[in-house]
Amino acid sequence: MKSETPIPPLISIVIPAYNCRQFIVETIRSVQAQTFRDWECVVVDDGSTDDTLALIREAVAGDPRFRLASQANDGPSAARNHGLALTDRRSQYIVFMDSDDLWFPDALEALKSEIERRPGAAGAHGLGRCIDQHGAEYPDPFYAANGNGRFVCDFLGRIVPLAPSAPTSFRSLWYSNPYPPGLILARRPAYEKAGAFDAGVCPLEDWDMVIRLSRHGDFGFVEKVLLSYRRHENNLSARSTPVVGQQIRNVRHKTFFSGENNPAQRAIVRANFRAGEMLHLRQQLAGAMRHAVKWDVREALLRAAGACVHLFRFFRGVPSSTVSSEDQFPLPADLAPQKA
Repeated sequence: MKSETPIPPLISIVIPAYNCRQFIVETIRSVQAQTFRDWECVVVDDGSTDDTLALIREAVAGDPRFRLASQANDGPSAARNHGLALTDRRSQYIVFMDSDDLWFPDALEALKSEIERRPGAAGAHGLGRCIDQHGAEYPDPFYAANGNGRFVCDFLGRIVPLAPSAPTSFRSLWYSNPYPPGLILARRPAYEKAGAFDAGVCPLEDWDMVIRLSRHGDFGFVEKVLLSYRRHENNLSARSTPVVGQQIRNVRHKTFFSGENNPAQRAIVRANFRAGEMLHLRQQLAGAMRHAVKWDVREALLRAAGACVHLFRFFRGVPSSTVSSEDQFPLPADLAPQKA
């Protein structure tokens, strides 16, 4: 049952949990270890079939800042939406934490300070690092580019790295996906305007949400590692390149054609689309030249034809009306070599 304390918490935390017995207690301990302590945490068990629910009950026993809810298995988006509905509506900020990730002790303090430094911001986010199922840190180039990378289309139509001092905006989120969601603290009114998580773009519903939040303000950037993103066999498959590639197309297509875009945002998505087409055009032309010098005429002509397709799409200025393989939006990893 939802209840409210006489003094509302400043931050509401929501943790969806499903069959995560191996990690959930450590995640809860990282929440309890926060140096900033004015928070509540709603944990939603999403119909776990192992002893996750019992472990959560044991881990939060005696800590009144936690509340536990259960639902029939319906996926992380539904669990997040359910948990958000159970939070104290008087809290000012909201953050969603995955059940296998770990916060650094100063994570909430750093994010809260950044938001308070930017009164007009929708929220703030920081950086993550990858750990394996045993908690050991390891480098992950894909995450470095896709989770921590920030890119923007500049005034010349080039896709370039975003300066550390610049906020993360609707413009840059076309190319950047700050995940996992535990890195993002946002104002409650922004979530109320953005609406519910969309299960239709799973596993990138968190990226879709932060784009929607950014329509209502930028995100302050904390250039500091605040979270350990755990990589294991379950989320490795969910974030596999084929799945991510398709859902990147889905999220960008949804963003491009959204009726929630204002005129400035419509201009931004069009410019971002054209910048992506120009990037692909240059890549195809470079490939055509490489094959031409090797006298590989067939491959050179194929690349040149591909360049012509991207040139046509650049001048057309919009993606296809339905999501298809024609929409070869660049992954953030493709953008790393770009220089200002």
